[in-house]
Amino acid sequence: MRTGLLAAALALAASAAWAGSLEPLQDYVDSRGHGEMDHSYPLVRCGALYMTSLKAAGTDLTPEKAEQVQATAMKMAAIAAKFRMQPGDDPTAVANGVMDDLEGLMAQYAERGGGQGFGGDSLVKKDFKYCRTVTEPFVQAYDMNPPPAAQ
Repeated sequence: MRTGLLAAALALAASAAWAGSLEPLQDYVDSRGHGEMDHSYPLVRCGALYMTSLKAAGTDLTPEKAEQVQATAMKMAAIAAKFRMQPGDDPTAVANGVMDDLEGLMAQYAERGGGQGFGGDSLVKKDFKYCRTVTEPFVQAYDMNPPPAAQ
């Protein structure tokens, strides 16, 4: 019970920390030591960026490209939830927390001009570069399937 309350408190603290202004994602990663960083954050942040860009593009994307962008963003969110899961956690609560964070970050990106000129924002450009070169290749290679049972 205590573990669950602690996990919930930490999740709320992380969500509150994410509610501040955005700094370039590469700067966020570079300014934190390995043990200081929430490793799910870049995944959620890139997922939010991709979903915001999808909304901004509207009908300018082919249905196939839109589906690919959405699938990549949702896989980022799913991996982030796996990273956050602790023994005894409620998977639904963890997934809901990731989606809440994703939506909050989408709102922050939208405030930066999620419509016309969205790609012209310097932070957005830097974040796209980080997401395309670091996060997206990781997500593409990440196997979501559990390992086969030992025989």
